[in-house]
Amino acid sequence: MADTSSVAAVSTREDPRYVISIPVNCSTRHLFVASHVCNISRGGLFIRSEVPLPLNTEVALELSLPERERSIRATGRVIWNYDIQKGTSHIMPGSGIRFIGMSVSDRATLETYLAGLSPAVSKPPTPHPGGGAPGSGGQTNG
Repeated sequence: MADTSSVAAVSTREDPRYVISIPVNCSTRHLFVASHVCNISRGGLFIRSEVPLPLNTEVALELSLPERERSIRATGRVIWNYDIQKGTSHIMPGSGIRFIGMSVSDRATLETYLAGLSPAVSKPPTPHPGGGAPGSGGQTNG
């Protein structure tokens, strides 16, 4: 049942998803969590956590993007919990958060950062004769 919502979230995704590991501070009125983002898109992000945030909770986010002079801030809403680990059927606990507010300058910084990344969902790599896929970059969710 929880995995059904995560499958629906992936199949209706409008923007490419990027596998990353960047620090994020996430807070609600009653909770503060320092964690890492597993994947991100223009529309939101996924934070892996053994105790997912409650659905529909509004959260304040502060993301530390690599090689940027300052963090970006956004507000988001928890829209689903649990994700399926890329390339497997393993369920990962965590929170899928949709961005609902971000300043124009922070949005521009995020989009510039995303433009320099390779999407996590793409065509399968061409097999390499030496056993491995060239250019795979080790992008996994685990």
